[in-house]
Amino acid sequence: MSKSNTGMNRRAASPHADAGRRRFLIAGAGGLGALAFGLAGCDSSSPKTTGATPTPTTMPASPPPTPAAVVNLPPLKPLTLPANRVNAVRATNELIEHYARVLQNPSATIHAVRAFGKGFTLADGQNAVDWLCSQFAAEKMVLGQKYVYFPRPVEVHDNSFLKTFIEAGVSPDQPITVSGNKYTLRQLGDHAKLTFRCNPNNFAQFDPLLYHDHLPWSLIAFGLLTPPAQPTWVNAYGEKLDLSVILDKAVANYETDCTGVREAVIGNKSEPEQFRAVMRKHSCYGMHAIYGFFSCLNDGYRNNNLNDRLSGLLDVTILRLKGDSAALDQEFTEAGKKSNVPEANAKLQGFGLTIDMLTEAFKLRGQIKLIGHAFEAINFALLHKLFTLTPDQQRRAKEAEQQLYGLLVKLRATDLEPLRKWDSKFVSDIVIALGHADRAMKLLTPENPDTASFIAKN
Repeated sequence: MSKSNTGMNRRAASPHADAGRRRFLIAGAGGLGALAFGLAGCDSSSPKTTGATPTPTTMPASPPPTPAAVVNLPPLKPLTLPANRVNAVRATNELIEHYARVLQNPSATIHAVRAFGKGFTLADGQNAVDWLCSQFAAEKMVLGQKYVYFPRPVEVHDNSFLKTFIEAGVSPDQPITVSGNKYTLRQLGDHAKLTFRCNPNNFAQFDPLLYHDHLPWSLIAFGLLTPPAQPTWVNAYGEKLDLSVILDKAVANYETDCTGVREAVIGNKSEPEQFRAVMRKHSCYGMHAIYGFFSCLNDGYRNNNLNDRLSGLLDVTILRLKGDSAALDQEFTEAGKKSNVPEANAKLQGFGLTIDMLTEAFKLRGQIKLIGHAFEAINFALLHKLFTLTPDQQRRAKEAEQQLYGLLVKLRATDLEPLRKWDSKFVSDIVIALGHADRAMKLLTPENPDTASFIAKN
């Protein structure tokens, strides 16, 4: 739904998130903190661990290595721009370029690759893909065999680096090094399939977090690596997996998750609380799941009436642009009111912040995350001609698209330095949301950051 242009700067840097300030975000900010990390959706750059059951044969991952040096860049000065598409892309590019390089952590960096493609570089000119592949991979043992992977503290969602590299057109021969051992991106894909465990009749059997936090990225990666004519493989545990069955069950679960949304939005009513509660469990409001389904459809997975079912979920997604946006605004407003107490404002004063300013920042980030992720899925579907939008869908999408432009230029006019000094993790999460919004705006243009991806035959 978009057209645009822009380039990349060449500078960057890298301090880490401040754990103490992050604790204040949750404890000191009260209801706002609870909303930011619970009600308003999953943090996309922090892994969930509650209830996780790691595979006993998996080697414990070492802590991610820290960057060798910190490059201090001059602060990015706020800039006021009219709310149109060209300026929205400009604003988003400038924010990602600057803060991905200032923060220089794996999550911000991979989302800069998402926005700009495999050529994105760090402050010192080093290629971001090379940096990620040389610094953050690890090895794990499964039944006596060693496999390469990116640990959850690094990539957050299983196989998210893998699928992003593939979509960005990174060579299957891309080197990946772990403690002197050399692997390739092709081997990373092979090992991901071999170590993947999933019971489609009970997604929580091997990992309670699989369905909500990790499956969408695996669907994207495995759909690209596994031809629909040969959807089965046997993993390292001797278990037979069928991607077409896993996809069918995941779509069925998601269809159930979305019960009542269409009727509520069309009737100008609030989305059902049951739906809101379910989406709070999904990463990024469940929009990654939609993108994962569309990606598999584009790869040729069309059994079980998948095309018609996903057409229905596309309609729900477009309706959610209005329904979710209204719900988020209300939730953040209520949380901000509960948090707006003298003690919280006093603690924030040293950073030049107030609870009202934080509430507005959370709203901006949440809305950009919602609409940006949604449009990434929608524009991906349009790019590959998976669906044709009806006039009503086009109207609703256009309204939300203009809303996104306004949000992005508003963020560019905001001074993010106080927020970064208060909690750099919060700004890292903004970069993540912007990475998806940026790619969404570029997918239908010559600036599309993706290139031809390798598939199983390679």
